Formats: sequence, C-alpha cells, structure tokens
Amino acid sequence: MMLSSDAATTVLPLTFGIEFEHILAFHSSLLLPHLPPSTRIIKDIPLSTREALRQTSIQYLCTRSYYNGWALTSPTAYPLPRGPRFHNECLDKNGCRGYGDEVLKIERDILLAASATDAVVQESEHKTQCFERWHLTTDNSLIGASHEALTEIIGTNRTETGEWDSAPLELVSPPLPLDEEASFKEIAAVLAAVRGTNLDHHQAFTDQWCGLHVHIGLPPSSTDETFPLPLLQNLAYITLVYEPAISSLFPPQRRPDRDDTGMDLGSNRDLFLPEPDYSNVDWDAVEMVYDSGYASDDEAEEEGVYVELPKKGGGGRGTTTTTITTSASPSSAAATAAESEDHAYEARIQQKAQTTLFAPAQTLHGLCHAMSSGGQRGRLVNWTYLARNPEKGPRTLEFRQHEGCLDAGE
Repeated sequence: MMLSSDAATTVLPLTFGIEFEHILAFHSSLLLPHLPPSTRIIKDIPLSTREALRQTSIQYLCTRSYYNGWALTSPTAYPLPRGPRFHNECLDKNGCRGYGDEVLKIERDILLAASATDAVVQESEHKTQCFERWHLTTDNSLIGASHEALTEIIGTNRTETGEWDSAPLELVSPPLPLDEEASFKEIAAVLAAVRGTNLDHHQAFTDQWCGLHVHIGLPPSSTDETFPLPLLQNLAYITLVYEPAISSLFPPQRRPDRDDTGMDLGSNRDLFLPEPDYSNVDWDAVEMVYDSGYASDDEAEEEGVYVELPKKGGGGRGTTTTTITTSASPSSAAATAAESEDHAYEARIQQKAQTTLFAPAQTLHGLCHAMSSGGQRGRLVNWTYLARNPEKGPRTLEFRQHEGCLDAGE
C-alpha cells in the first residue's frame, strides 16, 4: 500500500488476519476421548431442555434461541469462559449440560494431526491477547446444525449418520504478511484440514449466520503505530457514502441493523444520520390508529390502516399513510419525487460526514469514536481496535460484513 504526499511516498507493509466462523461436524468417536468414562450422551433432547441449555448470547434469541447439540451427563473438564458454574447449574437443573470446550479440543487435534500448523492454541478466555499463533475459540453467536440439516450436509452416503453432531467454533489466524504467497498457502492448508474429506470423521462448514472477519493492520513489530490519519479519514468517508451499495452485494442476513443479526452488524452511519423530519406527518391519522383499539400495528395494517412515523436513518421519506393499496403502482412523478428526496437525504449524510470526519481538530480516537457509533465493536467495519492500547492487541481495522467461507480460493 502506498501513501502519496507532496513530501514523499511512503510504503506501508500491511498485514492481515482472518476470523473464520464455522460449524464443526464430528463423529462421536472423536468426542469420546474428551469425556469422562461415565458420561452418557443424550442425543434426543426435548425443546424445553434445548432452550435451557442455550449458549448463545441474548441478542441472538430471535433466531438462535436454543442449544442444538448433544447433551452430556458429567461435569466438563473444559468449561466455557463463563466457567464451570454454568455447566454445574445446567447439570443440577436439567440432569445434563451442553458442550464445554470439548469440540475445541477435537478441532485442535484435527489440525495437529494434519500438520496444518503446529501452533494452534485453545484459550477461549484470552482470545484478544493471543495473536502470535493460530487460535481456536467457541462462538456464542452460532448454534450447531439440526440432525436433519447435518445429515444432508455430511451426506447420506456416510454410515452411522446418527453418530454425528456439530458445534460452532471460530478459527483465528495470526497476523500474516499481505504481499507474501506463503500467507495464503498457510491459510489454504489450515482450512483444508478443517473441512476434511469424505473419508474423515469430521467436516467443517458454514451456515447463513456465519461470518468472515478480515483485520488489516501493520506488522506486529509496530503495533504501537497506526495508519496516517488523512488516509483513515478518506477511507471512513468512502465507507459511509457507499455503505448501502456495498451492503446490497451481501446476503440479507449480512446487512446492517437487522433483528436477526443481533448486534454484530450495525451500520457505521448511526452518528451521521439526519434527525427525523416530522413535518409531513398526519397526526390526525396517528391519533386515529392509536385510538382505534387495534391490538397491534400488524392488526391495523391488515385492516388497511397503517401509520409509519419517520425514524432517524429511516430514509428520505417521512410520511404517514392511512390507507395502503398494495396493487397500486406509483406514478412516474411520484417515483421521481421519491428519488429526489432520497438523494437529498444522502446528501445530508455526506455533508455531516465531511464536517465531522475532516474537522480541523480531528484525532484518531475521535475518528474511531464517530465511526463506531460511540465505541461499539459490532459495526460493519470495526474501528475500535485502531485506537486501542497496543498491549491489548494489534491496532487493526476489522471488516466484518462478509459471509462465512472456508475456501481459501475465495
């Protein structure tokens, strides 16, 4: 990467690292060595127990509200970062528990046996401090596959499909030189080992909720440094202006601010959105709907009465409609007016971005604060790591929007 200026041209030796969210399917023979001999594996679990054993964070409840793996009847030797208390409480209340770090041990053994890397570590509680080597951690934003889905994924030609289970993991690379072919060969070897073949007792795959996060930074030896501020200001502006267009290239579940993505993929635009315009709101219509006795907005809409109040970031049009005719097509004049209003809305965002990002007194911390909606990591582009203390990890810019992938060629 080259940065041009009137004084000189500086070459920045970039590094990159990738976080691969995935699901590991495995045969029971790989699990048994990591369980106490007295452990009983329960494969058929009622939904109420699956909900009680849930390991996903609360923000994912709308789509991943239950545990989808086998249950185990003995304490784990490998507790999750929440500690053994969580597993012990599950055992006491339900007579069984979900996985601890047993599946991490399975994948670590797979990689070591394949000699894909001799430096895999498993330290779930210290992920952010372990960047020198390949790193494995559990992922509390995902769940394993159902038995039906898993049978389809691993193939019905495999014998003993009832002896297969799955669990979510995340595989994190160390910082790698961006311009060296060896970096990509190393990634390809690791991913090939994880994916497995039809002859293996494991198979890694991705589902619709898996993501792939790419970190761009400077070499580890210069973690106390970061990119020049003018470069970051221009990059920030470009990502804000083109966020809608870029998001349209990704599947719906990888787009910002959807209920089913939890808090992982928020927009970077939040602090730059215009305040809602209530000037066109028909407040009599609003009062009519809220005084009409409908049990919900959905019920009101079914009756042809609908109110949509403008929201911050809701687009250029902030009007209230009392009757919706779904078969009607907007006139050409109306479409042109709507398009003009959207352009004006985008222009207001761009103006605020210019004023904020390129303020004369702007600093790295101020820029990162604005682009992360006040310091939130779960944005489409995570800017918070650029301003963190180097002792907490490399200063990187993290691109989080890409869907999950385990193919190095992509």
